[in-house]
Amino acid sequence: MKKLLVVVLAMAVALSFGSMAMAKNGLSVDLGFAMNFNGADMGKTIVKDGEEGIGLTKSTPGGTTGNVVVFNGPVLGKIIMPENQLLVASKDATKKDVITSVSEGGAMQGLNTALRVRYDFLNAFFARLGFVYDMQIMGGETSYKFGPTANQLIAASMLSTTNSAIVGNLANALAGLSNGKVTQTWTYGYWSIPVTIGINVPINDGKYNIYAGLGLTYFSGYWQLEMKVPAGYSVNNLAYVMNTGAIVGGTASAAAKEKVKFEASGLGFNYTIGASAEVYQDVSIFVEWDATIAAGMSDSVKLKTDAAKWAFGADNVYYPVNLSTSLLRFGVNYRLPVAL
Repeated sequence: MKKLLVVVLAMAVALSFGSMAMAKNGLSVDLGFAMNFNGADMGKTIVKDGEEGIGLTKSTPGGTTGNVVVFNGPVLGKIIMPENQLLVASKDATKKDVITSVSEGGAMQGLNTALRVRYDFLNAFFARLGFVYDMQIMGGETSYKFGPTANQLIAASMLSTTNSAIVGNLANALAGLSNGKVTQTWTYGYWSIPVTIGINVPINDGKYNIYAGLGLTYFSGYWQLEMKVPAGYSVNNLAYVMNTGAIVGGTASAAAKEKVKFEASGLGFNYTIGASAEVYQDVSIFVEWDATIAAGMSDSVKLKTDAAKWAFGADNVYYPVNLSTSLLRFGVNYRLPVAL
């Protein structure tokens, strides 16, 4: 896309100075809309990857003969389960009694609205200042339910045995998973102020225009996750004697509700390629490819619940916030009756 933009800009320069067509110089305002199908660039995490945290770790303390194992982390191996794995598990004959039902919402999607002021000058150039607001309108809601024997099956998987005498105490420690429900609710939002300078190629005395530009963007935004999990979702230093089935240390988490919000702001870049056509005196419609590169690392976010702290192996977490977008925008432009 960047190479294409360079080519378009070069062609625009050549055409603008080689054409006798006259652009309509002056001030105008436009309002444009676009769909953002992957809000905060979190679609892959929600649908495919999830988040492991520290994963489910299994260790043998030094000085033991191997009879004692210690577990830490989320019992499913991931603190945030992706939708594709949940759907597979709910249909798999060997796992469907663990995950019995799944409701998936897919990636976060939003309506991206841009209100901008544009100034055309010297028959070939333009400067544009805008305000962009991206608001989530759908997606980002995932939930799933554990089966009535999920605690026993997960315990057996953790211990790599189906011997009920060995599995029993661990299954009891994870009893909250039985018929439990997990919800993962994702939200995002951002606003930005882009400044763009570019070249405009008028056709038929400015009734039609092809334009391209580059600029800087100040941005501010976030993504947020709220999770509700049943008791037993994470374990902390849970020490288990394999030959007796006794728990000699550690514990499983209580039911929990955790909400984390990761924010970022700063300067980014923008570029655009578009075309417009006049449909009425001083009124044009436009379509453009509007891209913004905007990302940053969040500040430290403190976790509140033991379930989350044990799953991540930390009390505080950092995450990148990627608010970059590449959008197909449609809108209308009105040329103001102001002489500048």
